[in-house]
Amino acid sequence: MSSSGGSFAHLGIHVGADWMVRCDTYPDTTPILSVDAGSSGVSFSIAARTVIAAEAVAFARELACQAARFAADCERLHAARPDGIEGHEAA
Repeated sequence: MSSSGGSFAHLGIHVGADWMVRCDTYPDTTPILSVDAGSSGVSFSIAARTVIAAEAVAFARELACQAARFAADCERLHAARPDGIEGHEAA
């Protein structure tokens, strides 16, 4: 991460059963992707609200690619668990 004029933040959300993901789109401005988990949430939007640069499209595509990897690994771990055994919550 860099604070030399570029993007800067770090956020971690541990998602339980109380989640919601949505993408709001608008005819004349950029979309907003929101991820809510319990009382926490994060939203993604593009800094330039109306003109989409190639970097913004690249970010959106990479976000989708990494989300697909995340889903595939969750599916793999879910499929590998013994039948009837649910995960446990950390105390």
